[in-house]
Amino acid sequence: MSLAYRPSHADATYDFKYGVRSVQGGGRSSARVTIGRVAAGAIAKKILKLYSGTEILAYVSQVNKVVLPEGLIDNQTVTLEQIESNIIRCPNPEYAEEMVASIDAVRTRGDSVSGVIACIDIGTPVFDKLEAELAKACMSLPATKGFEIGSGFAGTFMTGSEHNDEFFMDQHDQIRTKTNRSGGVQGGISNGEIINMSIAFKPTSTISKLELEGSKDYAGIFLYVYFRMISELGVGFESVILGITCII
Repeated sequence: MSLAYRPSHADATYDFKYGVRSVQGGGRSSARVTIGRVAAGAIAKKILKLYSGTEILAYVSQVNKVVLPEGLIDNQTVTLEQIESNIIRCPNPEYAEEMVASIDAVRTRGDSVSGVIACIDIGTPVFDKLEAELAKACMSLPATKGFEIGSGFAGTFMTGSEHNDEFFMDQHDQIRTKTNRSGGVQGGISNGEIINMSIAFKPTSTISKLELEGSKDYAGIFLYVYFRMISELGVGFESVILGITCII
């Protein structure tokens, strides 16, 4: 690792920009640096629930090609207990088993898989729009490659009349929307509905397979290191906690 750059890691870019890099495990680019966010976020989460009744939840909605069907999980009623009921942090037991099996299938080959987490949860318009702040916070996590809020990219296949969230008065005389394709944010301001967003994570770069490494000093060398990847086979299920922290 001290002689070559690992594929898809930050080794090369840090070395190019700063002329120095950490060969012990990524340094400032490692996911380990998020421990401070998790600690602070855990406290903030308790304060928000205690004093404002705000609860922030996140769960794994996709591991590799295993995808939770839209609408299968009711974001209005899903609980932390359901999410934490299995190691993958997917609130649907059947799909949780399929996700674990998907990870096990690539683990035996020394490879890794990607994942998506769904976060459900204020802001000012223009430059400090709520969705812009959420995207910035979530995309600052290591290994993130995509961010969606509300209908996301699927909304590009809809017409305006199909996508619009119509208003209605609920039983408490509160203005609500019949649908939530806006993801709880309109005009950069939260509208009182559930803030619904998804974060995509790339497959973990650290794998146990022979790869051609890059180097400043050598045209190319082969470097094989065996990693016991207990926690890095799929980054998505661990990032549930990180996603919650970034929202806070």
